[in-house]
Amino acid sequence: MRQRIRSIRLFLRKVESTIKTVFGMPDYDRYLKHWMENHAKPGIFPMTEKEYYLYALRHRYEKGGVTRCC
Repeated sequence: MRQRIRSIRLFLRKVESTIKTVFGMPDYDRYLKHWMENHAKPGIFPMTEKEYYLYALRHRYEKGGVTRCC
């Protein structure tokens, strides 16, 4: 039973991540996974969730160009 619940939770996290990707929303869990695999070093820490969302918003809206699809 616990394994089934874990499987459902994992599936829902993947669905959530996919939806965020499709709509261009920042995905903190994906960022952490990437950071751990590529940038992790002793004494260096990833951005907090709040810092990450602020960074993603600035990156998306302060480019100076058109940021819409149509």
